[in-house]
Amino acid sequence: MKNLERFDDHTWKKFFAFLLPDEKNMTRHEIEAELQHLGIDTRPGLAKVQQGLKKMAAAREARAALEAAKKQRPSLLAKLRDMTSEVSSLTKEDLRRIIGERFSGTAQAAFFRKLDSAASEEDLRSLIDDMSKLDALTEESDDAEP
Repeated sequence: MKNLERFDDHTWKKFFAFLLPDEKNMTRHEIEAELQHLGIDTRPGLAKVQQGLKKMAAAREARAALEAAKKQRPSLLAKLRDMTSEVSSLTKEDLRRIIGERFSGTAQAAFFRKLDSAASEEDLRSLIDDMSKLDALTEESDDAEP
């Protein structure tokens, strides 16, 4: 076939229609059988496509979570500033009163001991953080009980 131009487009179309199957009229099973007959394994390609779709969905969810966090950030920072100003205004006597009112038993004794050994403002913030976490856990367990 030295001279390819000697055949017109219609002839070439008929030739390729004879060589290649018409996948428009084939069922999925027939296409898979033809690919298998040709030694083409589509499973790795399909797995890559599925993995790519999962990554895209995860990225979409991550972007949505990031946007939600960005919207919440200003209000959370404002609450944090409010809490920080409240914490810095608390004295050891205020904390002693709060511990006495909110806690009892071993938790109360542990908090009093931590308060007595608090040497810096950072120690007091740590104590308040521990107290709020224990309070939150207690509230959650109270809510969970029927």
